[in-house]
Amino acid sequence: MSHVYVVQSRETGDFLYPSDTGDVGHTPFVNEAGYFYEREEAIETALEEIGQNFIVFGFMVEI
Repeated sequence: MSHVYVVQSRETGDFLYPSDTGDVGHTPFVNEAGYFYEREEAIETALEEIGQNFIVFGFMVEI
């Protein structure tokens, strides 16, 4: 089991997903949300992509 983080915009409800190329996308579907493996990385990315209005959820997943 691994601890991962998912970021959601409070304004749009969209979730972020990081790509291997360094880009960040947005999706309305939680099952398409990307995993961040460090909370600090999730927060930094959210601040850059969304601004101040976001939520970070922590989950345990089997990878």
